[in-house]
Formats: sequence, C-alpha cells, structure tokens
Amino acid sequence: MLPQRYIIATLFIAAMLLLFAVVQAPRPVSAGGVTASEAPAVMNLGGYESLAEWRLEDGWSPRFQGALDPDQSDSWPFEGGFGTPWEPASAYLADQGLALNGPGGRSEVALWRGLEWRRYRFDAPLSSARLDPGKGNRLLVTLRMAPGRFETRLIEIPEGRVIWSTQSGPWSRFSWDGRAVLVGFAEPGDGRGDALLLLTVFPLEGDGAEPTLAAWDEAGLPAAPRGVAAKPEALSDDGRDLRGARLVIPWHAGDRLWFPRADRLWHGGSQGWTAWWLEDGRWRRRAAGPGFLTAHPPQRMALVAPLADEGMARRTTPAAQVEWAPVAEEALPWPAWDPAWAWRDAGAFDAWDQRWNESALPPERQRQALFETYRPEWRAAVSLRASVKGWLPRGPEVALREPRGAAWIWVGDRVLLVRLVEVERVRALKQLLR
Repeated sequence: MLPQRYIIATLFIAAMLLLFAVVQAPRPVSAGGVTASEAPAVMNLGGYESLAEWRLEDGWSPRFQGALDPDQSDSWPFEGGFGTPWEPASAYLADQGLALNGPGGRSEVALWRGLEWRRYRFDAPLSSARLDPGKGNRLLVTLRMAPGRFETRLIEIPEGRVIWSTQSGPWSRFSWDGRAVLVGFAEPGDGRGDALLLLTVFPLEGDGAEPTLAAWDEAGLPAAPRGVAAKPEALSDDGRDLRGARLVIPWHAGDRLWFPRADRLWHGGSQGWTAWWLEDGRWRRRAAGPGFLTAHPPQRMALVAPLADEGMARRTTPAAQVEWAPVAEEALPWPAWDPAWAWRDAGAFDAWDQRWNESALPPERQRQALFETYRPEWRAAVSLRASVKGWLPRGPEVALREPRGAAWIWVGDRVLLVRLVEVERVRALKQLLR
C-alpha cells in the first residue's frame, strides 16, 4: 500500500497540471498553448456580428419603383452582386446604406456613417440610387417626378448638397472609373426609323460644358441611321434642354451600353457595335463594325463575329482603345453576358458562385448560412406584418458585400448590416475587387 504522502503529492501534481491546461487551453500551440490550431473560420458560420439596424415603418421597403436600365430587359435580382459599377443599381449601397421607398410618393436614402444613420429624404419615389465607385462620397439618385418624367441628382455625401440635377430617364450610372455620370432617356422619333436613345455625360463637379451633339460625320464610317438626330434643332424640346455632351443612338431590344471611362462609351447589339470617344467636348465614333459585343470588366471588351466561310472568330481589346487581338481557337467559350460577372484574365465568377474557368477562388458558403441564421427572425416578422409575406415570400433577403466583409439582411420589419466571417474567400475578394 502506497504511503498517504505519495497519494497526496500525486493528486497535487495532477491538480496543478489540470489548472495549467485550463489556463493555456484556449491558446494554440503556436502561441504557447496546448491545443491544436484554431478551428477553420467556416466552422463559425452562423455567429454574425450585427453592425447596424434599420427599423422599417409600414409601407417602406428597399425597393426601387420603375427601375429599368435601357439595356436591362428583366428586373435584375434586387440584392445585386459585388457592387461593381457596371452592375444595375441595387437598393443596398455597398456597406454604407439603403435606398428606401415608402407610401405617398416619399423616399429616402439612409447611410450608416460614423456609427449613426444619416437620412437624405425626397418627395418623389426613387428609381435608382448609386454611390460613386471611388471614394463613396457622391450619391447619384434618379427620382420619378411624374408619370414618364424623371430627374437625376448628384448629391455630396455627407453634407447633402445637390451638386447638379437634370431631367433624365428612369436610370443613371457612373463611369467605371467614377469620374462622370451617364444619363439619358428615350427620344421620340418620326415613327419610321429605329427607337432612339438620347445620352449625355455630366462631370462630378459643376454643370458641365456647353451642350454639344454628336454629328455622325466621321470619315470612313457609315452615315447616321435614319431618324437619328445629328443637329441640335432636330432634337425634341426635352433634348434641346439637356446639357452636356449629347449623343443620339438607335436602340433595339437586346442592345447594351458600357461606360468604362468618362470619355469612352461602347454600344453593341444585333446591328453591330460602335466605340464612341469624347474629344473636345463632343462624342465622335472611333470605330464600328459587325459582330456581337460584350464586356469583360473592368479592362476589356470582347467581340464575336462570323468568319467568311464558317465558324466564329473571337477578339478582345482594352476598354480604352480599339486594338482587337484574336483569341486562340482552343480557349474556352465565353459565358453568356451577365452584369453579375467579375472578370479576371483567365476566368470569371459571380456572387452566387457561378464560375467560368475560375478555380482559385474558394466557394461561397455564407449566403445560405445567413439565410438560415435569420430565417427565424423572418418568421417572426411574417406573424407581425401581413405585408412581409408579399415582399419576402421565401425568407429573408440576403445581399452579400463580400469585398467589404459585410452583408445586408432584410428580415421583413427591419434591415440588418452584419459583419461576414473572415473566410479565405472574403480575403481574396477584398484583394481582387476593392
């Protein structure tokens, strides 16, 4: 039988080892602890930190009214993609705020700045709202002032000063470089030619230069299509009142516009493509031709054109130049154009984890985790307000802003801004898209 003093000494040593393990266990071995490395971040999905909350009054929602870009045939998902400037406008403005429409034709943009909400109110419904893609200190809104009448305003943030305002169509957008704004509306024609779109460009500061109009008189290029105004006196009254560098183009179903720089504009559709350069305050055609034009933002344009015998040829050019280079025949086919795509040299991906030749980016796992985490709160909101089921029939709306490490969650009676778990995908997207 062991002496009692040995038993007491053994128990004392065991107690000291247990105490040491309790103190050190939460730390990994690399930090001097006794546990394995920390669990992967993906194992922590479901525990999201709330950064801000916006309570919705009855009748208010993060939805645009009458929002449809001219090159957007169907309503695009409201939650948007990565928040890139070539996407259609989203009611969720990066990780900074919400665009809200309410009853009685009222609307507002609520921005989360300096740990408090700042409200910018309007007496007309919002059709579009965007923050500039650079510093985020310019707010671009388009308001429906009356049936068929719209107004676009550029507002300084956070002061709320209106830098300029102009009549427009139900849309507006920044150039990809954030240096200018493109607005436009349908221009009435003579009824015998194509539908017409009148465009103009405004700088971020000031009212812009004297109004000009593209003349369609470039040497070596076809004359203006029938009905297209090439002289100011041929414009409608609204068109003549519009300031800035103006441009009238024929418009067909399925056509698209790309605005990569303040002085570059690409137009493509079933009738071919045209590259417009802004020179000396006037839009001029740099090149045009047959083929189907798409974009590989933010740096390239892409063209598919039929060959003389059979098959199709593919070419790409920098977005700021017209220098077409052939694409190897063995290269993978490009995916169908979608504004959700974010492009790299060798592939593309979107916020819903669709991919084209892209394997380096980790899979997207937080959208479904957020949906499941906030589904109980959506159920509670459905039982409190009958309107929630109409707005959100399937569950909470999740708007990821992965490059900013945040997400917007609309559960029905409130909208939450939450911090995403810092998984490898979020870190990679911050480097690629910010």
